[in-house]
Amino acid sequence: MKNHYFRLRLLVFCLITTSLQVSAQSNGQVVKITYPESRAVFQRETDNTSTIYLSGNFSQPTDSVQARVQVEEAGQGFATDWVTIQRNPKGGIFQGSLRAKGGWYRLQVQVLAGGVVIGSDEIRKVGIGEVFIITGQSNAQGFQNFGGAGATDDRVNCVSYDNSTANSLNDPPAPTFQQLSANALIGPRGQSAWCWGTLGDLIVKQYQVPVLFINTAWQATVIKNWRESADGVITKNIFAMGTPNENFPAGMPYANLIIALRYYCSLQGLRAVLWQQGENDNVPLHSTRQAYANDMQYIINKTRADTERYPAWVLAKSSYNAGQISQDIILAQNDVINTYNNNVFSGPFTDNIQIPRYEGDVHFGGEGLKQLGQAWFESLNAVFFASSRPLPPLPPPTLTVACAPSNNSLTMSLPSLYKSYTWNTGQTTQNITTTRPGTYRAILKDRNGNTYLSPTVNVSDPIQPTTPTIALASQPTVAAANQQQICADSSLLLVANTSANSTGVWSTSATSKSLTVNQSGSYSLQAVNVYGCKSGQSSAITLTVRPRVPAPTIEQIGTYTLQAVLPTPTGGQPDLFDWRRGAELIPQNSAVVKVIVTSTYSARTKTTFTVNNANSLTCYSDFSSPKAFTFDQSNGGLSVYPNPSRDGAVTIETIENFNNADVDVFSLGGQQLFSTKIPELNERKTVDLSGLAQGVYIIRVRSAGFDISRRIIINR
Repeated sequence: MKNHYFRLRLLVFCLITTSLQVSAQSNGQVVKITYPESRAVFQRETDNTSTIYLSGNFSQPTDSVQARVQVEEAGQGFATDWVTIQRNPKGGIFQGSLRAKGGWYRLQVQVLAGGVVIGSDEIRKVGIGEVFIITGQSNAQGFQNFGGAGATDDRVNCVSYDNSTANSLNDPPAPTFQQLSANALIGPRGQSAWCWGTLGDLIVKQYQVPVLFINTAWQATVIKNWRESADGVITKNIFAMGTPNENFPAGMPYANLIIALRYYCSLQGLRAVLWQQGENDNVPLHSTRQAYANDMQYIINKTRADTERYPAWVLAKSSYNAGQISQDIILAQNDVINTYNNNVFSGPFTDNIQIPRYEGDVHFGGEGLKQLGQAWFESLNAVFFASSRPLPPLPPPTLTVACAPSNNSLTMSLPSLYKSYTWNTGQTTQNITTTRPGTYRAILKDRNGNTYLSPTVNVSDPIQPTTPTIALASQPTVAAANQQQICADSSLLLVANTSANSTGVWSTSATSKSLTVNQSGSYSLQAVNVYGCKSGQSSAITLTVRPRVPAPTIEQIGTYTLQAVLPTPTGGQPDLFDWRRGAELIPQNSAVVKVIVTSTYSARTKTTFTVNNANSLTCYSDFSSPKAFTFDQSNGGLSVYPNPSRDGAVTIETIENFNNADVDVFSLGGQQLFSTKIPELNERKTVDLSGLAQGVYIIRVRSAGFDISRRIIINR
């Protein structure tokens, strides 16, 4: 190969720290999807469906999580209804899965509490479609400035991780994706859109599903480099012998391929590995049919052994280099393709595409790249999609977050099914405990090195919730006084003032934002946050429930007077009464009232209780049975009784109310024997005539506009 066609790219790496960061929920967002990322594509299965595994965080107590997908644009998939993916999630995280058909979607989540949606989030451009790993040599890797066309469809995507300089043997960072533009680096090593943008557009147009490409190809490689590096042997670049770059980096080129299979294939699934290689095994090596076929099959078998999965392969039939083709290489590739039950399929025959080549010997370019993409599309036909065995994404581990007994730290636990655990904090244990807010995530590997990502936990501050206060519903933001009282026929609504990510647990064991109480006793509150951590106990509210106020009975005790009589003392002070004439309240509240309208009358007791000489409460009885009253017009507006009087005391009542009324008593001969003045004659008044001898007398009541006399008898 001609190295002058290779361009070194200067890459600037930002140091990605694992420092713990404050939760994204601190901005008031109730729920946040943390997985998957935008543009993630999950491999569909043969029935055109796949499982989207999703997880995230919530900051307020919730009792269910729902998810759905909605198409990005009409015709780009099949929307689903809301489905519950998890009930009663714990620890501030949710985890679940959603089954959907091939398409390009908005992934939406909503959380509910008490059947009411309290928060939602959305990740745009999440797909179910086709995932391919590209590998081989330079005609698979691609170069910049060779005329490779970017994908025109937004649904064609690639991994954005670039490992072409670092040659790291570690897992990539958390997966990120981008649209496959002309100059996009198809991670971890692809150098441009090359022919893959064209292929992606054709697949999307034909099948109406998104595509994801991962490129692990390596320029200037021969098949021996792949086999030797697969066995852990440092392999040599035949085009750089005797130079400082004679050796490929440790593990390479196979390491990129197996990392992609163990990492991206675990997360996204995989349709097939697309292999474009063989040109250098023709020229300069002139490999034999048997040697190439053996090495090719060995590499395929090695990927399956190293993952304990069975990825499909598609082999391009390629050998053209420097004007020469190799029938042995083509036959070797066909030998592997035609091996029974090998899950290996025929890719495009490329030796007749763009002859002569773009730059003279081996590489395609310009229009030839479009032809190469078209040839790949024609080989990935309906028979291939019906016959190949796609690998679905693997279920992620379940993460449990629980509060420690101290209530100021969290324990995060992962299942014991995995071989290794690596947290972003640097810890390598299955379970960790933290006392600090931040973002926590673990990478897990099974016995074959397949990678799994735990859900992300965003821990907000503080881990232990602050001690709550109790308020009354009438003043929900003000801490209530410790002493409260209610009437026997009512209740008190207590409100829990807790932090946003906590709920109240009452001393009654009720778990709610508010509590209705109607029994005497002491009530307190403890806050429990979404992690299960408990606060200190709140100040207690002591509730006194006053006994039921007895209803009075109504008696007529005068010509124009009714009296409310209580059967038992209330214990309150004072006892007043509400009076009702028919259904109408009248403006009187004493036990004895003056009435001058024929009707039925009833009354209820109105008693005031006081706690600590400050907190007063008025309670009411039921209304009494109605008492019929008939107005007597025959006495001319003045009633004097009893008549006769046995003890000399008589009661005076007038229809009207008078000020400064004169009351005089005369003998039958006209002699004045008694005189008094009543400053306010607005209710019945008793006049003491006990000083008079037994006999018959005249009593006269006078005031402005009123002068009436009556005969009375004193009969001892």
